[in-house]
Amino acid sequence: MTPVMKATRGTRSAWATAALAVIVFIASVLGILTGAQPVRANTYPDIANQPAEIQSAIDYVTSKGYMNGAGDGNFYPNEPVKRLEYACSMVKLFKKQGESVDPTIHFPDLKDSDANFKYANIAVKYGYIGVYPDGSFEPNETHSTESCMAGLDKGLGLDGGTDSPAYCLHGLWPRAPAYSGQSIVASDLHMRYRDTHAKPTGTYPRCELAYSIQVSEQYDQWRMEYIKTTFNRLSCQSPLTGPQRTRALDAAFSKVGYPYVWGGESDAEGGYDCSGLTYYVLNSVLGYPMQRVADDQARDGRYATVPREQLLPGDPIFFYKDPKTSTYVGHAGMYVGRGMFIHSTGSNAGVSVDYLTGYWSDNFACGKRVIAEAEPDSFDTYILLANPTATQAQANLTYMLRDGRQVTESRTLQPYSRKTVKVDDTLVNEEVSTTVDSPTGQVVAERAMYFKYLGKYPGGHTSPGSTQTAANWFLAEGCTDFGFDTYILIQNPGGETADVTLTFMKEGGQTVDLHCQVAPHARYTVAVDTVPGMEKAQFSTAVSSTRQVVVERSMYFDYKGIIKEGSNAQGLTQLSNDWYFAEGYTSSTFDTYVLLANPNDTATNAVLRLLGDDGKSSDVHLVIPAHARKTVPINQIKGWGKRAFSMTVHSDLPTAAERAMYFTYNGITGGHDAVGTPSPGTRWFLAEGYTGGDFDTYVLVSNPNDEPADLSVRFMLNGGKFTDRTYTVAAHSRFTIQVDKVAGLADAEVSTLVNSNRPVVVERSMYFRYMGRPGGSCSNAVPGPSARWYFAEGYTGR
Repeated sequence: MTPVMKATRGTRSAWATAALAVIVFIASVLGILTGAQPVRANTYPDIANQPAEIQSAIDYVTSKGYMNGAGDGNFYPNEPVKRLEYACSMVKLFKKQGESVDPTIHFPDLKDSDANFKYANIAVKYGYIGVYPDGSFEPNETHSTESCMAGLDKGLGLDGGTDSPAYCLHGLWPRAPAYSGQSIVASDLHMRYRDTHAKPTGTYPRCELAYSIQVSEQYDQWRMEYIKTTFNRLSCQSPLTGPQRTRALDAAFSKVGYPYVWGGESDAEGGYDCSGLTYYVLNSVLGYPMQRVADDQARDGRYATVPREQLLPGDPIFFYKDPKTSTYVGHAGMYVGRGMFIHSTGSNAGVSVDYLTGYWSDNFACGKRVIAEAEPDSFDTYILLANPTATQAQANLTYMLRDGRQVTESRTLQPYSRKTVKVDDTLVNEEVSTTVDSPTGQVVAERAMYFKYLGKYPGGHTSPGSTQTAANWFLAEGCTDFGFDTYILIQNPGGETADVTLTFMKEGGQTVDLHCQVAPHARYTVAVDTVPGMEKAQFSTAVSSTRQVVVERSMYFDYKGIIKEGSNAQGLTQLSNDWYFAEGYTSSTFDTYVLLANPNDTATNAVLRLLGDDGKSSDVHLVIPAHARKTVPINQIKGWGKRAFSMTVHSDLPTAAERAMYFTYNGITGGHDAVGTPSPGTRWFLAEGYTGGDFDTYVLVSNPNDEPADLSVRFMLNGGKFTDRTYTVAAHSRFTIQVDKVAGLADAEVSTLVNSNRPVVVERSMYFRYMGRPGGSCSNAVPGPSARWYFAEGYTGR
């Protein structure tokens, strides 16, 4: 054998020895990754430079068997967490190792016979970790920070359902990264090490997973309760914002989960400090000149200081370092809405969300109005409640949303009192139906809405509630032509899905059907303008359902290119041969229409009788085709072009009837609508009424009798106060009570009770400028209080 050969053999032997050493090393490290054989040393020589909290956490998790050291005696603290190791840790941490595997879960890259298959299977089964789209597990792939936090949240019961804190928090700003909810929950539970440098989508080091695992088993109970009680559906509703404030919150939420880095104001520093986040959003992204330090930002005279109750989403907010000793501002954040704010804080290990309560409320200093953009116009929805009885009443309101969720709140009403509930204070940007239940006493309920539809149709409308559900409903009015948009609103308060058919009846007798399903305890909206065949039509609507439902209609219009507003009407549950209307007026600035619907299979004759204030009357004879709608413009009837009047309609066959009015009232333009009353009565109730600001309220009374009617009217105010008045209405005439002129009723929220010695018909009209939005509304009175009221319509968005 030549020396060369010996050398060659020796070289191969050296390589073999080295290779064996590498294999042993890899095998020892692989033990870390798989968790198959827990290895724990008394001390790990490679963790000596780690902070004391991290060293303690490593000792804790290895002593518990949640994580392993390596066979060579090291822990490898800065190595990224691998997927299989993470799965093993989660299964052990949450005590699931005794569970059976899910026989439906398999992985092409991890055999069922593998000792670690069980851990991967159970981790996927419980949602601690997911699989890749091709079904593979990729056991040795690194696991990201946000994925580690998501699994821990899941195991702690903080993520996993539509009511979980993580899910709700993502709803706070849905435009944020998908992991935002899980990241915020983990940060607020202090699950991440305060000096972390791990970004959400970056890898998570083993030493920090050890810390997170220890906190997950030893968390402060009060933090857990804070998260569970604070981050719910109501508190985490996404705010309404204009483009500038939307851009600001987009920028802030894009940094959720980024580490807290002192002096950080961009990604270049790896994270953000508190004032660095506000500086980044307002200066770097939006271009507003900003100071850099929180105390300077709070005292910047270029921007107005705003108190807490006036904060808008996107406003920077500031906190005293120690309000007991100085006025120095030591922390900054950005307001999100409903008490929520986003900030970067060392205690939460980075950018997260908190609520202005406890410490944050006690230390709150002020907000600053850097972004001049005002709060966007939205729909404001109110439920008006009146207790016309001598005993206290309770009103429980249940809001039913599009997805079947229900939200409840309660009010107590003193005898003879009125109370206003603003739905927007509870719900943001929601389509909502409402049920009002009175477990004690009975109440009268109405709903009022004020809006700027599409940003250009200002106004408001009202509607009395319905005291019953029904399988069949009728709406005489409807239009999708001439700049009109029509919506049919359906509430299903029952526990089973309702199959609903809407039949649209046009003026010529043609019909169009639409079928839909309304989920249990839900609200459903039909935009009639989008229904094929209904793009440009004047129509009535018949609604039939397999379940008991509630139906309303809202319309928004550009009437003759002059009047832009909206109106609403409750559906009718019964057709009638007779209909009564107390309100009606024609002039150069008021147009009045009667809308009649004949859903029968044959045409019907009808007589419209007009009753003037002076007791004079006129009859108009009409024919309404089968399955058709008939429009009667009162202004075009000879002798009735400039009159105040009431009306009755009698038809041979049962019909549905409404009245629509378009007007210019003292410079206010708008329109309103009301359904007919099937018969006069001696006792009538109106929950709504307001005489403050630019609101004028009128109560209209029609007396169709041959003798005068004597009225006793009680106006009920907030707090149980009331004012009584008496009036006389001549036979066959209409009478108007201008509520603003009644002594003691100026600038008041008022409900009305009308008692009459003869059957009469009562309505209420209001003309207003609500927060700069001009318009008018009208509602027919209801015959009595009830233990239950339904409202299909309601909206708190734009």
